[in-house]
Amino acid sequence: MRTGKLIDIECRCGILLFRYFKAGKGRLIKLLIPRITDDKVGLEGLETFAKPACPACGKELGIIMMIHGEPALKLNQGTIKSIRI
Repeated sequence: MRTGKLIDIECRCGILLFRYFKAGKGRLIKLLIPRITDDKVGLEGLETFAKPACPACGKELGIIMMIHGEPALKLNQGTIKSIRI
């Protein structure tokens, strides 16, 4: 895999949602599910177009979609704390 960073993704309420391997620069727009190392929400096994929510506050995190042939979580930008690398 390419070089990148392991980052913590938190909800606006402060709870840790994921640890994710981010490759490249820029904003975090989508999470490729195979790159998630620590999943506190339970994205593994969810079907396409499911809408997972934060376990603490219940806000919708985004929608599961197929992007480039891999399952990914397309994020709602207002739900997570802003991360830019």
